[in-house]
Amino acid sequence: MKRNIKSGLIAVVLAALCASVAGTVRADGAAPTGSLWQIGKDAGKVEIVLPGQAAPVVTSVTDSTIFAGICLDCMLPLEFKPAQSGKNCAVCGCAVSNAACIVGKAVKDGTWQSMLKMLPHGVGLVPTYVEAGKPESGLKKLVVNLRAVVLPVSGLDGQTPDQLLGLVKAIGGTKTELLDGGKVLAIALKGDYTFDKATKLEKAIVGASGKIGVPEAPKAQ
Repeated sequence: MKRNIKSGLIAVVLAALCASVAGTVRADGAAPTGSLWQIGKDAGKVEIVLPGQAAPVVTSVTDSTIFAGICLDCMLPLEFKPAQSGKNCAVCGCAVSNAACIVGKAVKDGTWQSMLKMLPHGVGLVPTYVEAGKPESGLKKLVVNLRAVVLPVSGLDGQTPDQLLGLVKAIGGTKTELLDGGKVLAIALKGDYTFDKATKLEKAIVGASGKIGVPEAPKAQ
């Protein structure tokens, strides 16, 4: 019963991150919900797919960046800095690392880079920048939202809203929309996004004559 109560509270907290499926820009500098595209070649750099941006946004993780999410072991809100990624869970002291708590399985080297790479492709990330609206200022906080998915796509332009919802029902999708002229698929989920759900989603997209897209290359900074 306690676990069900916690899960309900978590769903409320994560849902509050987004005013719509993909969220809206807030005064504190938080961007719409996006997803990881890749870890940049330069130290600390990350590239994030965000609605409204043709190319992934390039920002950076610093020593003071805070990673936030839900510990999948104890189901409690969790926050930690990059240097603490490999240390034991900060909220319940369980024998796994903070990074492993976020992804739900062991992260061998305990680094934030591996943690982000091990998340299901498209899982929601909500960045807050040091300076509002300026990714180049670096990440103040990066929230992992397992109840949201943001994917670059192509070939789904002809799908009706009902057809799009049908595509995501199998993975627990409760709301979905195509953004940026059909180039980004945003999904709200009633349960956590997993690798199995990511596989099912990709198959559903391909079955609808679509595919996971590739955004434009980010501009050099």
